[in-house]
Amino acid sequence: MRFAAALSRPANVRGFATCFAATVVLAVGLLTALTLWRDPYWVFRDTPPWTRDGAGASRLLDVEMRLIKPLQIARLKPQALLIGSSVVYRGLDPRDVTAAAGQVYNAGFYALMARELPTLAALAVDVGSVTRVVIELDYFMFTAWPPPPPIDRKLATASGRREALASVVLNPETIDNLRGPRPLRTEPGLWHRDGYKATPDFDAGLVSRITREQNIAAMAYRPGDLAYLDRALDLLKGREVTLVLSPMSAAQRGPVEAGGRGQELASWRRDIAALAARRALPFHDFVSGHPFEDFDPGKASSRYWLDTLHFKPEVGRWLLGQIGLGRLP
Repeated sequence: MRFAAALSRPANVRGFATCFAATVVLAVGLLTALTLWRDPYWVFRDTPPWTRDGAGASRLLDVEMRLIKPLQIARLKPQALLIGSSVVYRGLDPRDVTAAAGQVYNAGFYALMARELPTLAALAVDVGSVTRVVIELDYFMFTAWPPPPPIDRKLATASGRREALASVVLNPETIDNLRGPRPLRTEPGLWHRDGYKATPDFDAGLVSRITREQNIAAMAYRPGDLAYLDRALDLLKGREVTLVLSPMSAAQRGPVEAGGRGQELASWRRDIAALAARRALPFHDFVSGHPFEDFDPGKASSRYWLDTLHFKPEVGRWLLGQIGLGRLP
């Protein structure tokens, strides 16, 4: 009897292992199916069930846009990219771009820095569909301002994006991500599948906080960072590239001047203009001289500005018209 029981133990172990493996496979398969269906990262489907009329609130896009947006670009294969900071993803609506540009994706990223431009250029080349690029530059991109973690350079390669897509499905936060929208988000507004974020007006308290948090002391100009832009432009040869300096409100230019950075801002403007001239690229400097000086940092959002830093799509439509890409006259 003891001999028979001993013989049966390996069979029991094998049976348990088989059952356990089948359970794991079933659980992984179920989570994968749910992730592909709900698509919390918005990288598999055009209209996930949590969106409505092509837009939706996404905590993940707020905090993980440096992962998500490159994957969206690769999936959508747009013909035109609008590259820049949060100024771009709030202020330039792809629906305001002329239809002649083809499908447009808003490749705006929170606090995008100059050193990330070559990665985005390499991504545009690797995707293969991009023929036109607008690079909208902000002064802080070329300063010592403390940057967030940069876009992973592996996302500019097909193998790196496949690895990232696998991590989207098979990661420890999958169940949490499937729970759906929650009230805790980093910023208000609704994301669109083309990378644009429709942002509501800010109240006076939020505007005041954003104005106070400008770290002018950290915005020391680093001319050496122009090499990143040069490298990106080398990669983008053969494509239509336009360089734009973002409009700045007087409420933003004032603190920059008062903080002792006025001469550095002027030097940066001259340096970008010289770089564009050397490469014979279309160049537009909208830092000052624009007709949108209605902002009071002590009040809520104005007609043209969400806050001290970010202009509204009405200014964006004007900007697109000035550079020849506006849908409307």
